[in-house]
Amino acid sequence: MEKLDKISVSKASGAVEVSNPTQFKMIGKGHQGAVFQIDDHRCVKIYNTKIDRDRELDALQRGNQIGITPKVYITGDKFIVMEFIKHPSLFEYLDNNPLDKELTGKIVDLLDSFEQIGFNRFDHSARHIYVVPNGKLKIIDVVHMIKSEPVMLAKKLLGDLGDKAEDFIHLVKEVSPKWYDTWKNHPDYDGLMFKIKNKGK
Repeated sequence: MEKLDKISVSKASGAVEVSNPTQFKMIGKGHQGAVFQIDDHRCVKIYNTKIDRDRELDALQRGNQIGITPKVYITGDKFIVMEFIKHPSLFEYLDNNPLDKELTGKIVDLLDSFEQIGFNRFDHSARHIYVVPNGKLKIIDVVHMIKSEPVMLAKKLLGDLGDKAEDFIHLVKEVSPKWYDTWKNHPDYDGLMFKIKNKGK
């Protein structure tokens, strides 16, 4: 705990600025805070503001109820010590594994579980979804999973899937007509898929 107090996280604009005189390795940072690995099983996220810490703690605790977020161990005013997920992200997993009907079903189940615990942002990056050995998916970076207005179109997820996005949509049509219709009928869907299909051309 004393070592954590030595780490300073502040923000002027964009990503946070970090001062870390400890031996803890920084493994990521973003707009709300920075994450440091404590050991093989735990990491700590240190926040710029208590508001962001409170939002993420609420989302983590909701996710803990159904096992889709890292376990929470200890909290402070501006930090959360949580489970360190060592497994590949969905983005990394798809480099060496197929996007098949079974995996698509797990992704759809994950989105359905968001509704179950009160999340209304269904646009989660494949880089923040982890494929764990028991077959479940877990998510990190959950500060903004509850929005004032629902975010229904999975822009980040589809964008991260890249050239697999179209195949994913066809599989979603089979396993979840609900999500297929939600996305296909969204006013931004056609533009998004056109952009993904033509990226890099």
